[in-house]
This record gives sequence, C-alpha cells and structure tokens, in this order.
Amino acid sequence: MSTSPRRPYHHGDLRAALVTAARALLVAEGTEGLTLRRAAAAAGVSHTAAYRHFADKAGLVAAVMAQGFDELRAAAGTASGGPRDRLHGIGRAYVGFAVANPSLYRLMFGGEVPRRDVHPELSAAEQRVHVLLSSAVVAAQESGELAAHDEADVTVLLACVLHGLCSLVLAGQLPVERSDALAGAVMALVDAGLAAR
Repeated sequence: MSTSPRRPYHHGDLRAALVTAARALLVAEGTEGLTLRRAAAAAGVSHTAAYRHFADKAGLVAAVMAQGFDELRAAAGTASGGPRDRLHGIGRAYVGFAVANPSLYRLMFGGEVPRRDVHPELSAAEQRVHVLLSSAVVAAQESGELAAHDEADVTVLLACVLHGLCSLVLAGQLPVERSDALAGAVMALVDAGLAAR
C-alpha cells in the first residue's frame, strides 16, 4: 500500500481536447451525439474532469461554435483584391466554409444557440465575422463600387443572402458542386443591385 501523495491530475490542454472531441462527435452523429459526458469519454477523461472547463453542455457547444466562427473569419479573411473583389471573396469563402464543415455550420446557425451574454467568447468570435463583412462593405462603398446605403443594413442583407444560400446547399436543394459558382453569381447580383449609380 502506497503512502505517497496523489499527484495532481494533468492532461495538458484538456479544454482543447474536449472541443476537438466534441467536433468529432458532431461530425459523426450531429448535435444529438454531442454531450459533455461523451466528449469527456472521447478525450479519455472522466466527465467530472470535463466540468473543470465547462459548466455544462451549453458551455462546450459555445466553445465549439466560437472556434467555428474563428475559422470562418480566418477563411474569409484570406480574400484579396480590390474592395469589390474582396467582398466577393468573403462571400465565396463563407459558402465554402459551410460546404466544408456542414455539421459545424449547422450548429453555429442552428436552433441550439447558447446565450451570448453567458458565453462572451462566442459573442466575440461571432462579432469578428460581422466586423470582417461590415468592413468589406464599407471599403466597397468608399471606393465607389457600392452605393452609400446604410452599412449595417447592407451587412445584414449580405449575411441573410449568404446564409440562405448555405442553407439551400446543405439541405440538398442546390448542387454542392456548384456552390462556389452560385456564391459568385449571388454576390454579383447583390452588389449590382447596390452599385453606385
């Protein structure tokens, strides 16, 4: 019988491991399979260890969603060219992200949405995507490629159009293999309607 003191529990970055495990569950089983207990088991720890990082399932879901929004922003942030081309690139990247990550995208924009006031990390990540799109709209307006409509209204319009397109593609109502071309066509139609006269 050993009398040596118990060593403290150490996993490395358990929080990141739980988020990674949760994403794998999400891909394999959808939101129904995503629980804190199952993510802990997949990460190789007890569910009580998981509670050191997440108070409940909503906290884990919020962390997965925040990571998704950061990845969406990173993908859209690679768009280059002049203001109009950059705006189109952001639109194509947005749709491309949804096609490449359907389960994650559905979670990010689905019904199981944690309260943003309780999960500031999620709110901040979501806001960074909004700011990227909004700043691209402003740049296109300042260049004269878009008319000077209310920037907030134009940003909402673009977000609605892009989300609608993503939803139709992910639902199988539009062909996934044409998603990039459809994104380009939709963005061209929207900015033609908003073009400075």
